[in-house]
Amino acid sequence: MAHPGDVLMSTACRVFGVVASIMTMLVVAGCSNSAARENEEMKEAFDALLKRPSITAVESGYQSMFQTIRERLIAEVGVAEWVPDDEPMSGSACGGDISNLDDAEVRRYDAGMSPGNLPDARWDQAVTVVTEVARQHGFGAPEVIVNGPGDHEVSFRNTYHGELLFGTGANTILGGTTGCHLIAEAHQRGTYLPPKKY
Repeated sequence: MAHPGDVLMSTACRVFGVVASIMTMLVVAGCSNSAARENEEMKEAFDALLKRPSITAVESGYQSMFQTIRERLIAEVGVAEWVPDDEPMSGSACGGDISNLDDAEVRRYDAGMSPGNLPDARWDQAVTVVTEVARQHGFGAPEVIVNGPGDHEVSFRNTYHGELLFGTGANTILGGTTGCHLIAEAHQRGTYLPPKKY
C-alpha cells in the first residue's frame, strides 16, 4: 500500500511537470510571436524604404552635389583648391528599430577640405552658393550650428533625413550623411527577405 507521503509527492511531481510544460509552451509561443512581430516590422520598413531611391542613386546625387559646390566655391568665392580625404566614404547599417534590416544602409561622406579659413566677409556669399546647389538636390534651408568670428558651420536636411554640412574654421570643410536607403540589389528585387540565420 502506498504511503500517504508518497502519493502526495507523486501528485506534486505531476502538477509541477504540467506547470513546467505549460510554461515552456508559453515561452516558446512568446518567442515565436516576438520573432514574427519583428519580421513583420522589418517587412514594413523594407516596403517604406522601397519608395525611396536606392543608396546607389542617392550616392550619385551626393557626389554630383559635392562636385558642383566645390567648383562654384573656387570660382565664385575664391576658396583654395579642395584636398580629398583619405577615406571619403563610410557606411553602416541603419540605426534604431531597423538596425537588423540587412538590405538598408546609411553612408557618410567627407567631401574634402579647402586649406585655410574662409574670411567672415565671404561667408554669407559661400552659404548662398551652397544653399543654391543643395536646394537643387532636395535639401532645405541652412540651419546655423556655429556662428562666431572665423568659425561658422551650417547644416542642410532633406526629406530622407540626409544631411549636408558646410563649415569653416582652421579649414573649410564639406561633408554629409544620407538617410536610410535600400541597396540597389534589394531595390531591384522589390521584396523583403528575412535576415539570414547563423
